[in-house]
Amino acid sequence: MSRVMWQQLKLLEDDYPNQPLFAQRADLIEINRVRALLDMPLVDDKLNEIGVVKKEPKPKAAEPKAEVCDHTEAREIYRAYLKKLDDLKPHQDYADRVARATGGPGQTPVRPLATMGTGGGPLLCDRCKKPIVLEGGQYHGVNADDAWARNPQDNWVSWILGGMVVEVQVNGTLRIYHGYPGRGQKHCCNVASTKDRKAREKFESEPRPAKEALLLAFFADEFPDQSQAEHFALLHKIIDTLYSYDPGLGVNRPATG
Repeated sequence: MSRVMWQQLKLLEDDYPNQPLFAQRADLIEINRVRALLDMPLVDDKLNEIGVVKKEPKPKAAEPKAEVCDHTEAREIYRAYLKKLDDLKPHQDYADRVARATGGPGQTPVRPLATMGTGGGPLLCDRCKKPIVLEGGQYHGVNADDAWARNPQDNWVSWILGGMVVEVQVNGTLRIYHGYPGRGQKHCCNVASTKDRKAREKFESEPRPAKEALLLAFFADEFPDQSQAEHFALLHKIIDTLYSYDPGLGVNRPATG
C-alpha cells in the first residue's frame, strides 16, 4: 500500500506545477493528506516543506498527564482561521455563481455580464475596471450593461469583443479580465497573470513549526475523535488560509445583506 501511495504522491507533485490555480488548491490538499499518511512533512503552495512536527510520545494509560497544555495561542489562530473562512465564503460562493452563469462553450450569456457585478451592475475587468464589450450584430462594440438596458432578453447570448477570462483565484475569489490568454502581452488577462506570478514569486512562506506544534496539540485535545490524517489536513488548511500567498478580493463583489 505504501508503494502505491508513494507513486500517487509522485504523480501529484510532478503534475502540480502544470495545473491551473484552482486545480492546485485541490491537489495541494491531497498531496498533504498523502504526505501525512506517509509520515512526511507538509508542503506549502510552492511544494516547499513547511516544517516537521515532532510527535510527542503518548503517556502510558495508567500515568496522568504531566501538565495541561495551554491552548490560548492555538485557539486564537483557529478562531482567526474560522473568521477568515466566514469572510471569504460569500466571495467564494459568488465566484462559483458567476463562473457557472458565464461558463460553457460558444457564446456567453449577456445577462450575467450586465447584472452580476457589484450592486447588480455589470461585471468589470479586474485590471482596467471597464465592462465587457459585445461583438457582432447591432450591439457590436457596446458595453454589455448598455446593450442589456436596451434589449433585456433572458436567452440572449453574444460573442465577446477582444475575449474574456473568468478566473477563480487561489483563495476561491472571482477575477474577470478582457483578452485572450497568451495572445498579447497587453491583454488585461496577460498583464494581470504576469503581475500575479511575480507577486507569488516574491511572497515568502515562512516555516512555522512552533505554530504547527501548538495547533496539532490543540487538535489532539479539541478534536480527539479525528484521525491524525484529519488533523494534518486541517493544519494545512489553516496554514494555507492564514499564512500562504493571498491575492485578496476582486473588483466584482457579491450583494450584501
